[in-house]
Amino acid sequence: MSQTNEGRRKPRRAKKFRSQILAKWLIENFEPCRVADIGGGKGLLSYLLIKNGWKSVVIDPEDQLLPTKYTSLEKKKVKISDEDNDLVTRINEPFSKEMAKGFDLLVGLHAHGSNMLIIDACKEYDKDFLLIPCCVIDEPVIKEYGINWRESLVEYAESKGFLVKKEKLNFMGKDIAIYSFNNLKPIKTLK
Repeated sequence: MSQTNEGRRKPRRAKKFRSQILAKWLIENFEPCRVADIGGGKGLLSYLLIKNGWKSVVIDPEDQLLPTKYTSLEKKKVKISDEDNDLVTRINEPFSKEMAKGFDLLVGLHAHGSNMLIIDACKEYDKDFLLIPCCVIDEPVIKEYGINWRESLVEYAESKGFLVKKEKLNFMGKDIAIYSFNNLKPIKTLK
């Protein structure tokens, strides 16, 4: 659990910081690689990774522009220029397993209907994944009372032979990332 010097928990960040927090965690812990940002929406996660030497592509059926500004983790307003939209490559189609071939890491920060497909693609093409499962919308399962969606995804990935780890990313809402990294090169050893 994250602690301050006084032993208290750090306050959780607002949901709007999800991309910034995830990008920071990846950048601080792993060497840059080729990322598929599945269901990446406006592309802020990809933008932040690209600005730090990663190669990232948004795969989302809806074509969207980057936001014109965002708030950094230091709470500074950062403007995004029109030219920066050209930095982020987009594939405006629903994710399919074959799309995984050109990437090292498949990320589903809000990947409605693609979480299980991402796991399947990673198995088929020996790729790494990181998911922050929020809901079962458009997934090939029915939500059942008493069944935790995140834990059922962990079980699904483990049934495919993945060693799944979890990381609490400290923002409001669904903030537990589940991941399996066999190919990513760590900068430092994770707990």
